[in-house]
Formats: sequence, C-alpha cells, structure tokens
Amino acid sequence: MLNFLRNAILRSQPTIGTDDMEWQLEAWSWLLRNLGGLEALSAYPMKLPSRADFPPSGETGLEHVEAVFQQVTRCFGVDGTNFRLELQEPDVDPLVAPMAAVVDPPSGPLGTYRTDDERHLITVNPKALADLEQLISILAHEICHPILLSIADEPPGGAEAEEFATDLAMVFFGFGIFGANTALVHRQYQDTASGSQGWSISRSGYLTQNEWGFALAVRQHLLPDTDDSWSRHLVTGALAHYAKNSKFLSRNPHLVEELLDAASSAG
Repeated sequence: MLNFLRNAILRSQPTIGTDDMEWQLEAWSWLLRNLGGLEALSAYPMKLPSRADFPPSGETGLEHVEAVFQQVTRCFGVDGTNFRLELQEPDVDPLVAPMAAVVDPPSGPLGTYRTDDERHLITVNPKALADLEQLISILAHEICHPILLSIADEPPGGAEAEEFATDLAMVFFGFGIFGANTALVHRQYQDTASGSQGWSISRSGYLTQNEWGFALAVRQHLLPDTDDSWSRHLVTGALAHYAKNSKFLSRNPHLVEELLDAASSAG
C-alpha cells in the first residue's frame, strides 16, 4: 500500500520544481491580464512545423530569413515593415586545417533584438538558416520582445526574468511547439579533422524542455475545448513532459482556476 501511495504521489508531480512552477503560473497570469485574456489566447491557434503552416520559401540567405519572417509576422498579426532583419557574422569555423580544429570556438547568439532608428532590429545567426524549425523559433521569440516591452509593468521576477517571459509569450501566441522542439536538439555529426563521428547536443531559448512542456500543458488547460492533436508534432522528450504536466494539472484544477480568474480581469 505504501508503494502504491508513493507511486501515485510521484505520478501527480509536475516535471518542474515548485519555484519554477510558481513563477510560470504568475507569468501566465501577467500575460493574460496584459494581452487580452482568454479571448486573445484563443485567437492564436497552435502553429505546426508543417508545410501547411510554413511552406518552403524557395530562397537562401537573408532573403530566406525575410520570407520566413513574413510568414511568422502574419501569424502574430504584427506589421513586418516595422522590423529590419540582418544576418550576424558567421561563427568561427572550428576546422582551421585538415587535421586541426579549434577547441570550444566562440559562438554568437542565435538571435538578437534591439531598436534601431525607430524600427525593431532582429539579427539572426547564419547557422540557424539550416534548420527551419529553429529559425521560426528564433524569429517568434524576437517578435515577442517589443510586444512585452509595450506592457507597463515588468514580468514576475523583474528584468532578470524578461527572456524567460518572452519564451512563455511564444506559447501564448501559438509557437510553443517550435520552442519546445528546439530547446534540446540531438544531431549526428562527423568531424573531418579527427575522423570521428557521433552525436551532438545543442540548446536554444531560455526555458528548458520540461518547462516548455509545463507551459504547453497550462495553455491547453486554459483552452479545454480545443483538442491537443498538435501535440503529435512535439519531439519525444517534450511530448513526455507535456503529457505528465497535463495529468498533473488535471489533478490540480485549482491552479488553472486561479489563472482563469486572472484572465477574466484582463482589460
């Protein structure tokens, strides 16, 4: 009996710590109050990493980024002409000679945002162009920056939590799949300098994969009348976190009810 109770308790736990869960719930309340509540949330359906939602641009380089950016801004309903896009300088090539490679070469950010001459400037690391899902995630994140900066009060946790709140805003606007799938990426690699091959792990964004899973579960529980067939587009790890956190919220409905109260006060 004790083992059964212990396993039942473990099954009812979220995949994130208590402090992180409390921050997310506070941040969700902040987003709902300032972005239009459930009416606004429901106006942004989940975007899928599919040709139907994001057909190939047929372009390369900066033109490819601009074409994808137009697709993303249409999903947000923002004016893309208020933004300017630039490619960053390429990262240092670790392969300096056939048998010589730089160890831990410096790497630039995947994307940046700042204002420039009354326009919003977004820069993108050229290495992101090879992965459309990652590029969409980067652009969606950077577009969320000016949206959140237009809110008078800071997110829970203050300025230090701004990037995490920006990731969470991606979930609000329907781009959570892209953030979750690219938070932890396993890729096969071959090192021509050493003749070795294997797998590499890369990370992007600020939320961890389990935090994305919790955020997606919260969104789904805020909109219970929508089906979650979109979840089949999640990578295995993110899907597992989403499923476990969704069960946790089902067993703790008071957490979502408190968010619904916050959403009803949105103005």
